[in-house]
Amino acid sequence: MIKSKKTLEGILPYETPKYAQSCILKLDSNENPYGASPEVIEALKNITPVQISHYPHYGELIDKIAQKFCVKDKEVLVTNGADEALSVIINTYLESSEELICFTPTFSMPKLYANICSGTFRGVDYYTKWVFDADKLIEQVNQNTKIIYVTSPNNPTGELAAIEDIEKILTNCPNAALILDVTYINFASRDINYYELIKKYENLFIVKSFSKDNGLAGLRLGIILSNEKNIIECKKVVSPYSVNACAVCAGIAAINDSGYEKYIKEQVKTSREALCSGLLELGFRVYKSEANFVLCDFGNYCDFIYKKLELANIKVRRFSSPDNLKNCLRITAPKVEDLGKFFDALKKKDLLVFDLDGVVFDVSNSYRFAIKETFEFFANKELQDEEIQKAKELGGLNCDWDLTKFLLEKHGITIEFEKIKEVFQNMFFNPKNNGSKGLIDNEKLALPQEKFEELSEKYDFAAFTGRPLDEALYSLEKYEILKYFTKIISQDDLDKDKRKPNPEGLNRIKRETIYDKIYYFGDTIDDVYSAIASFTPVYGITKKDSKNAQILMEAGAKDIIEDISCLDKFLETEEKVHANS
Repeated sequence: MIKSKKTLEGILPYETPKYAQSCILKLDSNENPYGASPEVIEALKNITPVQISHYPHYGELIDKIAQKFCVKDKEVLVTNGADEALSVIINTYLESSEELICFTPTFSMPKLYANICSGTFRGVDYYTKWVFDADKLIEQVNQNTKIIYVTSPNNPTGELAAIEDIEKILTNCPNAALILDVTYINFASRDINYYELIKKYENLFIVKSFSKDNGLAGLRLGIILSNEKNIIECKKVVSPYSVNACAVCAGIAAINDSGYEKYIKEQVKTSREALCSGLLELGFRVYKSEANFVLCDFGNYCDFIYKKLELANIKVRRFSSPDNLKNCLRITAPKVEDLGKFFDALKKKDLLVFDLDGVVFDVSNSYRFAIKETFEFFANKELQDEEIQKAKELGGLNCDWDLTKFLLEKHGITIEFEKIKEVFQNMFFNPKNNGSKGLIDNEKLALPQEKFEELSEKYDFAAFTGRPLDEALYSLEKYEILKYFTKIISQDDLDKDKRKPNPEGLNRIKRETIYDKIYYFGDTIDDVYSAIASFTPVYGITKKDSKNAQILMEAGAKDIIEDISCLDKFLETEEKVHANS
């Protein structure tokens, strides 16, 4: 196999969705929800066969851009989106011994481009969270700094850099190229004319995309504005004809329709302010934004909120890193008329928390069978179902590996825990198997999928299970009910001494979700003990005339539900009781 160049080692490609995903609101990529100007659509309808079959000409588009931003035509370079603009500048000026610096977090592509061309990327932390500080950035410049990258407004934090700050950087760092990415500038609450700085500073490169305000994300059109000599150098790197004829046609029409651009700006500002106000009223921390999105810190509720929105088929941007964004979601301002859909998805509901084994899933032919088979593997004799049930009723053995070890020792057989676990897992769940993954595939849903669908209109769902997470996810996904669970606490999420009957799992669910009333449904005494210790109403799932029902009620269960598939009727009764009390 031919090796790629060393600078690509360890670099992950920027992944994009393979297919368009259907959703009610797409608020994850800062696209223009209003779409392109009607004049753009009309212009695209009238593209001629010659325009498509011949290479494009950029003269008219460049003239329009120069006029719009009050620069010379020779100070304009059109590119295939702002991404190519950044790539061209970085590849033109950054040597392997030099570095690009910027405040982080910010747009991810400059880091990728710097690394690809053997340069160094260095992120600078904010002094004050999401407040642009030119002095801090200037302090970080050294003899190896070739490029300073500034996004104003910044993505994903939303703050604006004052024109005085940009001039301060340009003046104090004359040997470094300043890339000023103004993709979101048209959404700012005040007008800032960065473009006039092109005439004063030879080290300034302004980059702008037509994707956001002009709604041309699908056509990929961007620009570089800079000193004429810089544009000549960048032309040595940019691909000829990288901007296609459709994008050229759309760009000209978009610039001509200045009224539509103004309309989009006003709509976005109205929506953004309403989005901020609504999130603040719900008690979340919202950072001031000058872009077409809002960055909101949801704290411990971030995972829960994200999944609630996902269940409502609303897409927002979530961050896995850096740490200062881990509880944040970036939300594109929707159409004003769609704000109601967004906030409806966040409405507080009652929360139903389920143990999985014996409650959501019938495990009589999976876990129970694995216990028996593992026992018999080591003991060379049969194990009766009654003995398993009696052990479960003792409490403290919610993990079936522990329970199997307990039963073996009860019969005078001592086996290392890890050996028991290995044999058990080979029988129960081996994700590497082709076809059946093990006894886990013998499970059946005790609560039908359509019930989850119906109940999800009124309730949120969480799971508190002794299963390892991969097993829980496998079964939930297999039966197409994973999407309904806004929170899952598994065995893997808790230290061994914090697992059932310890209340920590339920306490975490209560700390990390938002609800009116909460219900927990379990089938073992450990489920009840966990619930009682966390002050959570708990309901036993078992036969009403069984010994287990008596044990659960004596331990503190509020009631027994014999058939979990009738959960909807039970909840209706509970609501009437609450309403009359």
